[in-house]
Formats: sequence, structure tokens, C-alpha cells
Amino acid sequence: MKKRQLIIFLLFIGGLFQHLHAQEVPQKQTTLNFFLDCWDCDFTFVRQELEFVSFVRDPKLADVHILSSSQRTGSGGEKFFLNFIGLNTFQGQDYEYQYMADQSETRDEVRQGLLKIIKTGVLQYYSQTGFFERVKINLEDTGEMTATEIVEDPWKKWVFSIEAGGNLQQEESQDELSLGTELRIQKVTKDWKTRIEGDYNLDHENYYDDGEKIENRQTRADISGNYIKSLSKKWSAGVFGEYSASTYLNTKNAYALDAGIEYNIFPWDISNRKVFVFRYLAGISNHRYREITIYDKRKETLYYEALQLDLEIVQPWGRIETRMEGRHYFHNFNRNRLIIDSEVSVRLTKQLSVYGEIEYQVVHDQLYLPAGNASLEDVLLRRRKMATEYELRLQFGFEFTFGSIYNNVVNERF
Repeated sequence: MKKRQLIIFLLFIGGLFQHLHAQEVPQKQTTLNFFLDCWDCDFTFVRQELEFVSFVRDPKLADVHILSSSQRTGSGGEKFFLNFIGLNTFQGQDYEYQYMADQSETRDEVRQGLLKIIKTGVLQYYSQTGFFERVKINLEDTGEMTATEIVEDPWKKWVFSIEAGGNLQQEESQDELSLGTELRIQKVTKDWKTRIEGDYNLDHENYYDDGEKIENRQTRADISGNYIKSLSKKWSAGVFGEYSASTYLNTKNAYALDAGIEYNIFPWDISNRKVFVFRYLAGISNHRYREITIYDKRKETLYYEALQLDLEIVQPWGRIETRMEGRHYFHNFNRNRLIIDSEVSVRLTKQLSVYGEIEYQVVHDQLYLPAGNASLEDVLLRRRKMATEYELRLQFGFEFTFGSIYNNVVNERF
């Protein structure tokens, strides 16, 4: 009898120990919710390829926030940054991956590259859950490169781009011909950046009214070049040159040479997430005008300086880009211009996001305006720039979504 009681007591103690141990060891999480905050990703394609991944519309319900940003590269391509930000039980487990898209890559190649990065990041979190046992991984070498291969660049990182095109439109009472060409040459390394670009545009319009022909011909040419040197993780300096000619701005030809220095509060190696830059520039420009200006000038040489402020922030709650610039001529500080340009996108609630863009300029530096009054044809056909003390451009809106928070099913029929 005592032996039987002892066995029952031992079984009871064993069961109790097993129950307490099961309470102490947490069960692995089997399902994860991801919020994909990527403007460049083909979301439908991602859902089709990753059917086992649960994507939610509300970032507050996500275990992982996937935040994307991008920058243009020196070769004309685009460098994408995908930041995986851990939430809830994954707080503090953040990862960043990069994908380089060449200028020649198609849209499908870009989305395939981004999908590969998303797969890589998702596995980091699934490897900590019980669901990882159900995931099949197939890692292969494409065979296109070996570890011992050495890449030789015959172009030495120089990139050339040429664009040209035209447009012809004709009706009984009017016809229009537009021609344009653009050339870009650049080389970008970590230490310095050189860029040369030029473009020429011709717009020729004819209007016919009772046998009378009204002609509007406008040309514009621009050539610019710059050399920018990285001085440290936060300091940079540059030299800039420019040539321009424009019938709209009453400019026969104009030459400008600037030098400047800039300081970024944040190191440039995190510029994909945040930038806060102060710039100072000073320079000289020489102008020859097509017609005598309102200041009785046919040509003049001007000295000027400018101060710029750039702020860019990309975060899970939204995006902010703001640029402020103030410039003036030394011969008369009243000849100045102030520019404020800001873009904002903010997620207010899980359903509501707002966005807006505003550009405002205070204009007191139109030294190129031709003397005399503008004709009605000049005004209607926009053949010349008109006098103004301000310029304003405004865009805003909101986005409201509601319904199921899960959006994994894809149906492309019809």
C-alpha cells in the first residue's frame, strides 16, 4: 500500500514539475504580421510570390515594419535601402539591406531584386518562430561570377547618357513643333563627384486667324558642370559652373561660376534615412540680354551669395523633405530671392494619411526683365517672363483606407 502511494506521489510531483516547466518556457510564435512601406515595390507581385507571409494594412498591428527608401547612383541607376524594424517581441531587432538597380534594368528586374531582399529580411524573423520549420530555403549560385573574379571597368566609372526627341502637332488653325536634346556625363566615387550636363529645347508654334499668322518661337539652352569633394564624414566642398540662354528670360547668354561648402549634421552614410544639410555658396555671373532691361542694361557682371538648408527624414510614420534658400546680389541687397519648398507625408491614424507639397518664392531679383510693356500676344503665348514679387505652387490631399487588415490574397482575373 505504501509502495502504491509512493508511486502516485511521484507521478503527481512529476506532472506538477512538467506543468511548471511548460509555463516557464514560452511557446514560439508561429505567425508574424509584416507592414510593407515600400513605394517602389510591386505589392501585388510580392504577395503573389510570398503567399505564406501575412501583410497587414495597419503598421500598429505589425510585428515587423519594412521601410524603403532610395537614392540615385552615379551610374544613373538607383540604390534601394530596405530597413526591417522589429516591433512588439522583436523590439530592437532591426536590419538594413541594400539593393543596387542598374540604369538598364527593367521594371521586372527591379521588383525581382527587391523581392529577394524582402525574402532575406523575412527569414531573419521567421527563424525565431516555430513557423521556420515549415519554410523551405533554396540557396543557389547563379554561376555568373566567382569569388576570384576581378572586375575591370574600361570606363573608369564614367557614365554617358544622350537623349533626343521631338513632337509635332498640326491642325487647320495651328501647328506646333518641339525639339529637345540632353547630354549627361558623370563620375561618382566615395571621395568626389563630377557631373556635366547640357540640354537644348526648341518650341515653335504657329497660329492662323483669317489669313494672319501669329508665330511663337522659344529656345532654351543650359550647360552645367560641377566638381564636389568629400572632405570628411560631414563636410563637403564644390565648384560649379553654368551657361544658359533663354528667350523667355530675355537672356542671350549668361555664364556663372560658384564655389561652396556644405555641412551635414548627420553622417552621409545614413543619408538614406535622414539628411540635415547647411550650404553656403558665392559666385560671379556675366549676363548679355536680348533686349535692354528695365534697369537700362544690355550686359552686366554680378556677384552674389546664397545660403541653403536641406532637411530630409524618412521614418515609419511618414516622410519630410524641406528646402530653404536665400540669395542676394552684393551690389544691392534688395535684389534677393527666398525659396521655401516642402513635401510632407504623415500617417495620422491607422486608416488616415495626409500629404502635401508647397513651394513659395519671394522674388526681388528679376534683373533680366525687358524694358517696355508686354503685348497681349506675349502674355497669352508666354513668350516672356512677367514681373512678379512671388510665386506659389501648392498640392495637398489625404488617403483614407478601411476594411480587413489582412491583404494577402491576390486575384488578377479581368
